[in-house]
Amino acid sequence: MVRALEVQVLTRENIKPLYPTPHHLRNFKLSLMDQITFPIYVCTIFLYKADGSVKSYQISQRLKSSLSKTLTKFYPFAGRLKDDFSIVCNDQGAEYVEALANGFLSEYLQKPDQKLLRDFHPFKYAESSAAGIGDPMLRIQATFFKCGGLAIAVCTHHKLIDGSSVGTFVNSWTATARADSQSSSISNINKQVIPAFVAATFFPASESFVPLPFHNAPTEANRYVFDASKIDQLRAKVASASVPRPSRVEVLTALIWKCAKAASRSNLGYSRPSLSVHAMNVRAVAKPPLPENSVGNSVGYVTAQASGNEIETVQDLVLSLRKAKAEYSKKGLQTVLETKNLFHIPESLQDKFEKEEIDFYTFSSTVNFPFYELADFGWGKPVHVTISNYVISNLFVLMDTNDRKGIEVLVFLSPEDLALFERDQELLSFATVNPPVLDVSTSTGKNVSPVLRSTL
Repeated sequence: MVRALEVQVLTRENIKPLYPTPHHLRNFKLSLMDQITFPIYVCTIFLYKADGSVKSYQISQRLKSSLSKTLTKFYPFAGRLKDDFSIVCNDQGAEYVEALANGFLSEYLQKPDQKLLRDFHPFKYAESSAAGIGDPMLRIQATFFKCGGLAIAVCTHHKLIDGSSVGTFVNSWTATARADSQSSSISNINKQVIPAFVAATFFPASESFVPLPFHNAPTEANRYVFDASKIDQLRAKVASASVPRPSRVEVLTALIWKCAKAASRSNLGYSRPSLSVHAMNVRAVAKPPLPENSVGNSVGYVTAQASGNEIETVQDLVLSLRKAKAEYSKKGLQTVLETKNLFHIPESLQDKFEKEEIDFYTFSSTVNFPFYELADFGWGKPVHVTISNYVISNLFVLMDTNDRKGIEVLVFLSPEDLALFERDQELLSFATVNPPVLDVSTSTGKNVSPVLRSTL
């Protein structure tokens, strides 16, 4: 059994904005999509190899100083959720934790098991991801390994911050950190990292919003990596007259969906209807479009339906996904604004959905999002970026590999379904199960500086 790396918390504090938030900005209005979204934290972990040119105490100082400056621009991130309609921007600050791990980064990189990182979060995230009223909007933990490697967990309150917003924030934070170093200047911070808080104008809040259904469930995780050649093979196999050029994300989503359905069917002993919901960044498709640097939930959920037929192919599911996306593009956002509900459940399945008599899967993708390029604080790009989850089942997250050529899929299923899913031969003909992130023989580093222990 894989055990979590032991972590010793050294400091815990709130990092406040460098400059106070003006009074006219202190009551931040949520949008309709903010209101509807799950009240949870989403945690993204960035892992870095040791850089002998930067000491641990310098890393600590740079992280905190640049975070304080960045929070001046991202002032709602330093506030607290007040209610279903607003955030009080009181400059209470982002929670910031520094810790030491009793282990080496290579232990994780050789076999990237999420269980190893259970204590790499600034709170007991593995027990509950709930984010409520009065909780910090942003919680961060910087964990130093024995080898000098570093893990930075960025945990964001989903009631305001979606995946694109995380990217905008990390881009701004790292640009500020680089500007703080001797090798950079403030001119390196481009205009795109300045946040635009405009979502509430596009998606006005409502008294009658319908919150997304959410509950914790027993969950097991695994990681599957698809290299570029295998993805190309799958795309060629799945191409059809209806969808002659399926995307990488479409074919992997369909394959994963098919294998998850098969695992569920085997465990239940019968087939049942299946829905897959796909998070979609709607900034570009909104009318008028939102700016890329807009911060706030701007995610639509495209719902695709499978027939429940045992002989349904990956090709069939790709077509179902394509049709659902086309339908959403026509009137999905307008439906959300009219119904105040992000999910569209087919009327024929509404009763089964409420009784939990269907297979319901959620897919999220950060493929082509430049996390590896953006997340350079001045000591190099991360060697791995991952999203942690311990309590939400039937969830699949697609992310770029660190060479940006392949795709890795984080799979979160019930223990019973995962046991069958990970033996699916069609899946294994295209995926490698949890390979090392990189050649760990090249990952060397001196023991962490003793200055760290005395300074942090």
